[in-house]
Amino acid sequence: MHPDHHGHSGVHHEVHDHQHLLNAASNALCNSKDMDASCNVPGASFFLLLKPFLPPSIFALLLDKHMIAFLMALVASMGTFLGGLVVVILARATGADPSTPSTAKLMGVLQAFSAGVMLYITCFDLIPEAVEEIKTRETMLWFFGGVAAFGVLEEIILPGEDGHDHDSPPVSPVTTPESNVSQDANHEKGTRGDGKSSANAEVVAAATSVDDKKKRELFRTSLITFLALTLHNLPEGLGVYLSGLSDPRLGMQLCAAILLHNIPEGMAVAIPLYAATGNTWSVLWWTMLNGLAEPIGVVVGGALLYSYLSKALLSRCLAAVGGIMACISIHELQPMAIKFAGKNIATTAFFAGMLACFGALEMVESWFGGEIGHFH
Repeated sequence: MHPDHHGHSGVHHEVHDHQHLLNAASNALCNSKDMDASCNVPGASFFLLLKPFLPPSIFALLLDKHMIAFLMALVASMGTFLGGLVVVILARATGADPSTPSTAKLMGVLQAFSAGVMLYITCFDLIPEAVEEIKTRETMLWFFGGVAAFGVLEEIILPGEDGHDHDSPPVSPVTTPESNVSQDANHEKGTRGDGKSSANAEVVAAATSVDDKKKRELFRTSLITFLALTLHNLPEGLGVYLSGLSDPRLGMQLCAAILLHNIPEGMAVAIPLYAATGNTWSVLWWTMLNGLAEPIGVVVGGALLYSYLSKALLSRCLAAVGGIMACISIHELQPMAIKFAGKNIATTAFFAGMLACFGALEMVESWFGGEIGHFH
């Protein structure tokens, strides 16, 4: 009996010592100056539940305030992936075929919705917050600098694409000049078989040309949107990180708000990409990559440029990005939406997107309390 008793007692003491070590590490962390904020954040309570299952070093890392702030930025970045996932699920559930008119109309509605969200964020989130930090004149100079940067970006991506002008009406394959000439020639020649065959070939060629042109426009829109939103996500992720460091509760509030408004941004990338390629995995991959710009911004800004960072600098960056996002909404997404869904439907979807963004941000603000902002 004694050997078994001592064996059981040894195991008991070992477990007790291990638990004591973890408790001591937790208490030391929470009593230290650097960890006061971490132990008050709701996320830390979740990590405390994992304490018995984790090595002390991993547990200490998860409770570090820098790690918690980084995880907030990582969670917020997943919104763009969720936006791509929404597009893929809707496409699969409805059996959407990017080449059909009904699908093109749905894509137009979703693009207009995304445009409304992006313009709302620019006008009622990024710009007012930048004005508060760097005043109106400097904010607008950076805003219009972003507009100019968009023009340069558009010329760099697929330059010389004259067909990108959305104001020109779409050409129907049935009414192309080539097909009319062929039909007139056939009428003069009678209904000879070789004339009919030549006309059909020209109609098919014209239809293929129009379809390829439309796909190039959609792919171009997706690529420009992807690059612009990547530029937007870099300082935005850094804003979530810095907010989490200064006040974890406000960091979580901003994390939730950014997560929600990243969803339609991911849709803005995914919709034209799916319409152009029909490739599900490409949509998911590119939207996830777009979102990961936020934690990358934390690594680059927090680790390499930390000594140069300030609220004023980040406000300037976000004001410039606001100019780029406004151009995307007005010049890329909304004209394409009108082209596919029609003016009335696209306009309704546009303001529905603004309303949805307002409602989502108000819900987050009422849930957490306080003001929503990129920097606190």
